[in-house]
Amino acid sequence: EAMSLADRIVIMHEGVLQQVGSPDEVYSHPANLFVAQFVGSPVMNVADAAVAETASSVSVTVGGAPAGFEFPRALLSKLNGHAGGQLALGIRPEGVLIRREATEGFLPVETQIVEPLGSFDIVDLKVGSKMLRARTKSGFVAGPGQKVFARIDPAQAHFFDTASGKSLGVRL
Repeated sequence: EAMSLADRIVIMHEGVLQQVGSPDEVYSHPANLFVAQFVGSPVMNVADAAVAETASSVSVTVGGAPAGFEFPRALLSKLNGHAGGQLALGIRPEGVLIRREATEGFLPVETQIVEPLGSFDIVDLKVGSKMLRARTKSGFVAGPGQKVFARIDPAQAHFFDTASGKSLGVRL
């Protein structure tokens, strides 16, 4: 309710202030993992991530998947030394893009659960050992067990320090 009624929101956890801001600020720029997973429905996907430089881009692997999602090389400089550390990738379901056909930059994944919600569906995708939720138009995915191709929209990705839970403030 606060997201739709308030001009400013205060997020508390166990009596400790986590973030103060407009609904858009809190949703789009969560200060930490708690806020990221507290605000929004469905909540933000969060997965431990490994970052590696490739010949032409940066690969971000989640869930021990055999391949990583492609990100621009600018990610390395923005991570400022955190690339080899304990990182979590955060992405809202609308930032997980899926296609039915193999497309460059998209990884093969399998649908697990399809939750129809009227004008859109929430689809659980198995990426390595991790589940990522994607928001798609209604009926885009036929059902569980379908092979589709997924990509993370780099502009919507968030990175967090897993030890502290704090956002690294990295946006592309």
